[in-house]
This record gives sequence, C-alpha cells and structure tokens, in this order.
Amino acid sequence: MLCGFLGAGKTTLLQHVLKLADGRKWAAVVNDVASMNVDGRLVEKAGASRVIEMANGCVCCSMRDELAETVAELAGSGRFEHIFIESTGVAEPRGIASLFTKPNAFGRTLSDFATLHALVTVVDAAQVARVWRDQTENAGERINREREPKEIVELMLEQVECADVLVLNKSDLVRPEVLPELTRILHELNPRAEIATVSEGRVATNLLPGPARFDGQETIQAARWLRVLSGQSGVMKATAQQTQSVEWTTMVFQARRPFNEAKIRALIASAYPGLLRVKGFFWLASRNDDMGYLSVAGGIARWDFVGTWAAAMRERGVISEEEIPASAKAYWEEPHGDRRQELAFIGLGVETKVLCNDLESCLE
Repeated sequence: MLCGFLGAGKTTLLQHVLKLADGRKWAAVVNDVASMNVDGRLVEKAGASRVIEMANGCVCCSMRDELAETVAELAGSGRFEHIFIESTGVAEPRGIASLFTKPNAFGRTLSDFATLHALVTVVDAAQVARVWRDQTENAGERINREREPKEIVELMLEQVECADVLVLNKSDLVRPEVLPELTRILHELNPRAEIATVSEGRVATNLLPGPARFDGQETIQAARWLRVLSGQSGVMKATAQQTQSVEWTTMVFQARRPFNEAKIRALIASAYPGLLRVKGFFWLASRNDDMGYLSVAGGIARWDFVGTWAAAMRERGVISEEEIPASAKAYWEEPHGDRRQELAFIGLGVETKVLCNDLESCLE
C-alpha cells in the first residue's frame, strides 16, 4: 500500500518499481479522488500485469468496499504474486489497514484473501522541510479549531506515523545538509519505520516489495505519541516525565483534575517554538461528562469530543459497575473513574518544565 500526500511522488515511485518486475506477475490498483484517473494511465504504461483504476473517491473512506472487493478478486484469481495499491493523497493509512485487521459485518477481513505486506508512505522532502521551517522559525499564535476536517500538516503526519517504510523522496530538491535532520524528524515521529532517501522515486531494487513488514499491532501503534502514552518509549506513567534523544523532547502530561476550558484553550493557542505534535485525551470542568481529544500539528490545534467517559455513564445509570469496559477500567481511579488528562507532547528543544507548569496552571 502506497500512501503519501498530494505530489509526494507515489505514481513516479510505483512506475519505477513496476519496471523492476522482471517477469513477475504484479497488479496495481490506482485510486484517485477525481473522475479522470490520470495516474492509472501512467502506471499502465509502466508494465503492471493488470491495472485497475478507482476514481471519484478515497479508498480509506467512500470506496472502502470497492477496494476490498477489488483486492479479493485479484488475490482470488491466483494470477498475481503481488498487488500494489496507490492511494489518494488524502488517504489515511489506518483506515486502509483496518480492512485487513477488523472484521466486517460478516466476520470477514481482507486478510482472509490477501496478506497486507507493507504500508509505505512517500514523503516529499522539500515539503517536510518547509513545514518544519515554518513550525520552528515562524511560530506564531496557534489556531484553535473544533470538529473540522484534518489540516494538511496533520494528515501528512498521520501518514508518516502509520507506516512500515518511509520513502523520503525528492531529496535532490533540498540542501544535502538538511537531509539528516529530515531523517531524524521522520524517525522521531515513527521510530519503527525503515527510512529510504531517494530522488525521483528510484528506490533500491530490494526495497519493494521486499520482506513482509506489516504487523497488525506494531504498525498501527508505531507513532511516537502512541508509544509514549502506552508506556513503550521508556516514559514512566507519572504527572510529567520526559525522554530526550539529542535535542528531541517527548513529554507526557497526566492529571486527575479537569482543565479550565478558557485557560487550556489559550495555552494551546500560544505557540511553543519547536512543538511539532500533541495528541491525547483531555477533560474539561465545563464538560464534565465528555471525553475530549486534542490533536496539534503545525500551527493548527483540533479539538474534538469523541464520546462519554465511562464514569459519567455509570453515574447516570446507563451502565452498571459490571458493564464498565475493560479499556476504561485500565485507567480507573476513584473518585473520577476514567476521567483524566493524558497528553503526549513531541518537539525539538521544548522547555518541558515550563510547559508542565503551564499545563498545571490550567487545572481547576
């Protein structure tokens, strides 16, 4: 599965890889949100044994069923050794991977027909360099938004965070001394992924397909912020602790008191230079029953309310003590139940003590 933002070079990479088939039977599924699938025409000329075009939708949302049927049909035919799927630039890898890991209404998954070999994200080196420069050098007031579609930077980061292989493409368009820093940024966001630096999509002959890399647990949980929150990165479950790798800083903020809404929104809106990523759950005094979810990427902070705390449902009599989900019980602590602050912060040179103190000042 090839993911990557618009213009990253997915089609160019796929064309290059298909030319290396050397007689092997490879199929390609090319997805485009537009009605005319230009990429499909280009890939067809590259030499795939079969090319299927999927236009007018995205395989991670509106065209999920069609993708599943297409892959099942190709795999069931027994004619192809490998299938390459080029997703749209706005596709989310987790949504695609779930087709292979989460049973549908009939209890089936795509893994009954085909094995997901690897999630590959193609990254535009120049674009990442520009985003990072804007974040670190031109930090201004961060924009707070609620329940809005994901911004470009957030989508780009999520494509990086859920991948087995990261192809840092267009490396010839940035200064050579910038490449090590870009590689380090990608590694910090996704420590598990293999990183290949290339130009014009010309990956090494043994990279793709290469060995099977996808893991239903490890790939989905590869993001640094997820590993931090689950205790996999050496960060102890404490009010606030950090790990540092060279200049990079990772911090988890946890608390069992609610935030003052005005204070925490104002704090997140005030940009911390070098703060690249914030993800996690929050609890507001003004919305005591609602589970909040915060995602910060670049200059945009997106606030969401994704459900009701299990403690609130128990207090209302909606569920009994015995019906409290195991996922909530894992975080249960009286008198607040599963209500909590649990936010991961990732950045470069962030003053974590100052940040932690500022966050604590927002608690009620």
